[in-house]
Amino acid sequence: MRRLVVPLLLLLCAGCVGLPESGAVQEVAGRSTPVLDEGFPYAPRPPQPGESRDEIVSHFLDAMTANPITTSVARQFLAEEARGSWNPEARMITYTDASTPTGSSTVEVELRGANHLDAAGSWQGRLPEAEATIEFPMTREDGEWRIARAPDAMIVPSSWFDQRYRRASLYFFDPTGRILVPEQVFVPRGGQLATALMRGLIRGPGNSLRGVSRSFFPNGLSLDLSAPVSATGVAEVALQGDVSTAGSEALDLMIVQIAWTLRQDPSVQRVRVTVGDSPITGSGTGSDFAVGIGQIYDPSGVYAWEDMFGLREGRLVSSIDGRESRVRGPFGRRDHGLRDVSIDLPADQVAGVTQAGDRVLLARVDDDDRHGSVRTVHSGATDLLHPAWDHAGRLWLLDRRPQGAMVTVWADGVSRRVRVPGVTGEEVVDFLVSRDGSRLVAALDRPRSDVVVVSRLVHEGRRIRATPARAVLRGAGDPLDLSDLGWRSPTEAAALNRPIANLSEVGTFSVDGSPVVGSGDTTTELVRDDIVRLVGAPSEELPFWVVPDEGTVFQLPPEREAGVPLFGIEALTYVG
Repeated sequence: MRRLVVPLLLLLCAGCVGLPESGAVQEVAGRSTPVLDEGFPYAPRPPQPGESRDEIVSHFLDAMTANPITTSVARQFLAEEARGSWNPEARMITYTDASTPTGSSTVEVELRGANHLDAAGSWQGRLPEAEATIEFPMTREDGEWRIARAPDAMIVPSSWFDQRYRRASLYFFDPTGRILVPEQVFVPRGGQLATALMRGLIRGPGNSLRGVSRSFFPNGLSLDLSAPVSATGVAEVALQGDVSTAGSEALDLMIVQIAWTLRQDPSVQRVRVTVGDSPITGSGTGSDFAVGIGQIYDPSGVYAWEDMFGLREGRLVSSIDGRESRVRGPFGRRDHGLRDVSIDLPADQVAGVTQAGDRVLLARVDDDDRHGSVRTVHSGATDLLHPAWDHAGRLWLLDRRPQGAMVTVWADGVSRRVRVPGVTGEEVVDFLVSRDGSRLVAALDRPRSDVVVVSRLVHEGRRIRATPARAVLRGAGDPLDLSDLGWRSPTEAAALNRPIANLSEVGTFSVDGSPVVGSGDTTTELVRDDIVRLVGAPSEELPFWVVPDEGTVFQLPPEREAGVPLFGIEALTYVG
């Protein structure tokens, strides 16, 4: 097979992003405690006598790029009354370019390529066009021009943001407390990373994620100033508040949230948590605990089977480090006319889609009973895509009907339709469901350029509803012609784009829609072949495979040591 893999900068995501200096970043409004950061120090100049209205606005914007990050100088450009009411922690707006400030009683600045993040630090995407022109009413104080009212936001160039902020995950739980759910935010780089992460974690997932993720932090807890990290790698997390009403299990889960969130700071090896003067430890731990605890709650599914499966001559086979064998269940013993298979996370059950795409058959992966049962769990469909399993054993199905996509979830022997606004009724190319059961990702076929959208799955007892899908991947210049999706981590996926014959692009994107910045693995791979399938898992330890139409299987960088699946295997898949 002829192929060429060339790393490129990922240009599929539109725009750059920025972060508000929220509770996860900086002190509350009115206090301008500097946040230690990376990069060259920059101390902006305060207002100078005789500056014009346009200059005051221009220098106000410049002052927000101070490094270390602080708003103390920026506040000096505001009128006295505005200084106390301005809340730059409310959100952050980033822009690639801005017009020269102009105006008289009101100075205007037009932002181009603008995006915004909310107060929690989560990316919100493109700034609405109606908000892209920023107005600054002006007033005179002591004979000098000052800004009478400023938007409650940090407004900074995207290049400044890219150098000084990094994406991280705050780890909450699913509503049942069985698996961690990562929620992405942006926090400053540098020595205050642990503090920024803890502030975001204590803030919680917010009301918008009710039923999607939850925190086990008792209400009313706050961080006492900061979370310093000692030279020996111990983060001191001093909390203020009352934990007397929290049970031991809730405190154990709170500690798991802290450990998983702080392990993203490479300087942190262990954590000591105190409330007042009393240490809080998990069951079976001492005065501090390692950040590696809580693996059983891994959002990638620590108990998930790591080997792959596929079809060979119509029969289900396992593919283990390049070696292949038929499974002992019904689908391994004879050909049931399947075109695709999906295995649940423990590799106990297999869902098979028939060649016509109209039915889903269910059987055990391994079953010593030669007459092991095969049952139909879904029928009457038009064109079923590759099914998806989540951690709770729910089987997600998407049927591409003439009138548009229909999403169904099968659990406990019952199928229920789930209306996903922005996906239901659309022309869907492929879809994924995260193992933690919190996200549905779909590639949509659009006339000008395909798009990838994400919906959050809200669990209300047995009832599941979906939030309106939000676009997280669009073409940047050239249109997208998407044909497959695959997981690369719990918060990143890959999309297969085929712009021309014999050329395929596999691009990594973040499920929050922000550009993938600052990681060596975040590239687009250019492959000179007709790729037809992506095979990935939400684990950085497992290889990511692509399958051309002629049947060869090969890895994409970063390559892991693993045997290559045998030539010609069909419906190759990890569990999930």
